[in-house]
Amino acid sequence: MKIFKKNILSILSITILLSACNAAEPATPTTIPVDAGATAVSMASTMAAETMAAIPTETALPTPTETPFYLTANIWAEEPRVPIINYHQFAPNTSLRSTDHKIRKRDFLDGLEALNQAGFTLIHLEDWINGDLYVPEGRRPLVFTMDDLFYNNQIRMGENGEPRRDTGLSFAWEYGQEHPEFGFKWSLFANLGDKWYADGDTEGKWKDELAQSIIWCLDHDARVYNHTYQHIRMDKSGAEGILWDLEQNDLFMRELLAKAGREDLIEGLGNMLAIPFGYWPEGSAYSATTNYITPEGEPMLGIFDIDWIVNGVKFMAPPYSPEFDPMRIPRIAMPPEAVEYLVEHQEEFPTMVACQVGPLDAEQVENQDYLREAIQASITSGSCPQGVYILEDYTFDMR
Repeated sequence: MKIFKKNILSILSITILLSACNAAEPATPTTIPVDAGATAVSMASTMAAETMAAIPTETALPTPTETPFYLTANIWAEEPRVPIINYHQFAPNTSLRSTDHKIRKRDFLDGLEALNQAGFTLIHLEDWINGDLYVPEGRRPLVFTMDDLFYNNQIRMGENGEPRRDTGLSFAWEYGQEHPEFGFKWSLFANLGDKWYADGDTEGKWKDELAQSIIWCLDHDARVYNHTYQHIRMDKSGAEGILWDLEQNDLFMRELLAKAGREDLIEGLGNMLAIPFGYWPEGSAYSATTNYITPEGEPMLGIFDIDWIVNGVKFMAPPYSPEFDPMRIPRIAMPPEAVEYLVEHQEEFPTMVACQVGPLDAEQVENQDYLREAIQASITSGSCPQGVYILEDYTFDMR
């Protein structure tokens, strides 16, 4: 036992002595235990935070304000009145004066300018009768017709394929191109069987020239209608003779177009008639006239009278008016006097106005009932006037 204790003391003495010998040397740092799982979690959290900080914060966009949808309505706030001026032939400026049958070029062009300055715009007869009552805002509707086509001074084609510059329709076309607000729209009433076109010839070349004039007219907004084949006195003709004359005029025009390779124009030909001399048929002859149909089966759309301004000025009413009679539409002869009257009395001819109808649901603008309600709401609010509205190719009587 004493030996064991003595050994222990010896060992302790040696240990203390060794520790004292090494006291001057730095101690080796003790390694701190590492928790690997906790370290991984901490690193992941740090990286995620850095990544989120690098991504820009998404800013919530404001909901866009919906733009109100409106449509422009053209409105006849007053009853429109449409004068129809009828021309025949054109005379050179060397002629002594213009007449109701021949108008000098100078007087014709002066008349176009005066009517344009008075706010008139040319429209198509056929369109008006079918319910297209549109003219530009602030303008007045006007119709030009011409009878007894085709004379040299009315239109004749030159070698360049354009109307000769000494013909009436040529300088009317030029004026219309220079003044689109006035335009170039004509209703031509032809009688093709009582004259040779231009100078005529025994070989029939005149037919080819006539066909080219008809084609130019149809291609340039001058529509061609019936004036009977032989320019007959319809008051002295029976029903059978009238039907033959109307049909022969139609058939000959179609023959000319077909021979010239322009059958495509035939389907666009309408059925309207200007009574020659203003002498009307009666009884069964009148019935045959009003019931005439074209070779394509088109019924009679309109028949036109002729009168002189000295007998009083008459105008075409709108097709919705009880006064409108498509089988007896008035026209005014004596062009120089007619132009003078229209210019002096221009304020008696209403102009079309425009108004914004809405706001609207764009998906319902083809619904006529919806549009009618929207128009009525605009009238009730005082933003639009009462009248006859043209909106989206529909006509609404909102008077």
